[in-house]
Amino acid sequence: METDKLLFKRLIREYEFLMEDLEDLYEIKSKVDVDFMEHLKSIDTEDVLNSTGIEGAAKEWADTNKDIAKKEHEEQDDRDPIFKKIFRSIVVKCHPDKLGPLSEEDKKYYNNLYTSAVEANETLDWALLIRTAIKLNVTIPEGAYSKITEIKENLDKLRAKQSAIVNSTAWGWYHASDSTGQEDILKNHLSFLKTFNKGL
Repeated sequence: METDKLLFKRLIREYEFLMEDLEDLYEIKSKVDVDFMEHLKSIDTEDVLNSTGIEGAAKEWADTNKDIAKKEHEEQDDRDPIFKKIFRSIVVKCHPDKLGPLSEEDKKYYNNLYTSAVEANETLDWALLIRTAIKLNVTIPEGAYSKITEIKENLDKLRAKQSAIVNSTAWGWYHASDSTGQEDILKNHLSFLKTFNKGL
């Protein structure tokens, strides 16, 4: 059990690092994506980017992901009682309706933790739940230390998100070694979108 606790703590620290790194990546990505789209539009002489086919496919993809998330949430009604206990303990400490008078900075801090707890609950993310509980000094029940497999799965999901960003076309374009490489990436991406649109 002691080994489980040590491994548990190590995994939560790793999760914390990955979360912070992912936040940085998202911030960089948002700027890179805007820059990438501006450059892509500047060479889009055939108006491929304004195609309804591409927009429709993007909407369909987003709707599908929402449906999957909703189904997963509905299937989680039989959540682990330990998970429920931790979630309830967190909510008691940071629900906006339960907070007394606080500075704006403290309100923001607790609201962010509440948002994290809700996200953890909706996605059954053990690592995010535990991380949030630790930040609020919520006691972690003994049974939570056995959730190593679940926490490793949560870590894998964060790594997959990181990978999706750094392997994206926009990221590759931004980090290309020279302007010729960037131009080739733009042309290839536009050609791909054009072909994709014809296939719809």
